[in-house]
Amino acid sequence: MKYFFLLLFIASVIALPVGLIRSLKNEPKVASLMTTISPSPIIPTITVKPTESPIPTVTPSAKQRGILVKVINVVDGDTIKIETGETVRFIGIDSPESVDPRKPIQCYSKEATVKNEDLVLGKTVELEKDVSEKDRYGRLLRYIWIGDQLINEILVREGFAYSSTYPPDVKYQNLFLEAQHLAREEKRGLWGDVCQNQAIVLPSARPISDGSYVCDCSKSCAKMSSCDEAQYQLNVCGCSRRDADGDGIACDADCQ
Repeated sequence: MKYFFLLLFIASVIALPVGLIRSLKNEPKVASLMTTISPSPIIPTITVKPTESPIPTVTPSAKQRGILVKVINVVDGDTIKIETGETVRFIGIDSPESVDPRKPIQCYSKEATVKNEDLVLGKTVELEKDVSEKDRYGRLLRYIWIGDQLINEILVREGFAYSSTYPPDVKYQNLFLEAQHLAREEKRGLWGDVCQNQAIVLPSARPISDGSYVCDCSKSCAKMSSCDEAQYQLNVCGCSRRDADGDGIACDADCQ
């Protein structure tokens, strides 16, 4: 019996190191396992706000000057008829007369009419108003455009019309005067020698329809009742001596 307890004690002493060794062998596995199963870092969630598409901007087109109409007839170098049946008188210019019963046919009038036909007949034009709606004859007063071309200015610049501006419709007066100066310097069209050397036949004096003025080409600028009368004598009566420098303005010294 005594030997039995002794053997049991010896066995216990031997078993203790063995268990400790086994425990130490298993410890790295546990550590390795703990290392392997380390928690993943927490990545914060970033909410991306969708970018709004920019609103496209529209560049406005050039402002329309007036109505678009088709030209159905050319009366002369500064007057046309349009598809509405109305007659349109070009603002700011005066072409040599060919149809005015109060005036003789003037030099270069036929050429001016043909040029006007070439420019606008059968085409769609844009009518730009200045201040006045119509003249005393019921004709529309307008600037005539085709695209970016001002037909009134072309006729003056190429020598088919004079600059002749009546207030208050003076928007392009300076442009027309510059065009006339160029045409005159280069002797274009009616500024050429043929027309300048031709004698001017003046109409006899007669009252106009409303009785406000009387055509009298012998009347000097000093005797004019107003600049309006002087301009009337020039444009309606054909008294070209009222415009010595050919700029379209009668009695320049008193009326500019």
